[in-house]
Amino acid sequence: MKLNFLILLISLLNILISCKVKPRTLKKEQDHTKMKDTSVVAKNDTLVKGKTTKKIEIKPNSIINVKSTNWTLNEAPPDDIMVSKCKNWSLSPASIVTIIKSGESINMHDFSYLYYVLPCEIKGQIEIDSSLYSYRVNAGSFFTISNEDTTYFYGCNSPQCRKFFLMGGGNPKDIE
Repeated sequence: MKLNFLILLISLLNILISCKVKPRTLKKEQDHTKMKDTSVVAKNDTLVKGKTTKKIEIKPNSIINVKSTNWTLNEAPPDDIMVSKCKNWSLSPASIVTIIKSGESINMHDFSYLYYVLPCEIKGQIEIDSSLYSYRVNAGSFFTISNEDTTYFYGCNSPQCRKFFLMGGGNPKDIE
């Protein structure tokens, strides 16, 4: 009985020793680990894309300085009624500061169902409390703020914001 057990044990050891880890398998596991670090993360019910390093905090007393503004008209059919409205839409740096201070973080569900993505937006660089970020303000009443690897989504639906946008969002009653 002991001899059979010993033979079985030696056979198992030989099998284990003869098995080699394929380099491809190991590489796939490493790639999978990297993918975990860059997945979409939701913190505090805020839609976030990328890996999180430093959360962007906008406080009522935050010092915001708009470094650049670039008006953009994205692709849309020429007969789209919003294209003609977009041509007359613009924001001043002071308006952008008001929008950013009044914005509230939004989650994926709200962004997908309660906001229109209009063809016109203003984008550029913004400094918030001595940190530089990229921003995009869409005429559909939402904006994004991005650092090197993370994008945060915000809606701006307060009464002081509505005058800056072509369409409202964030409230199911605003969506037709």
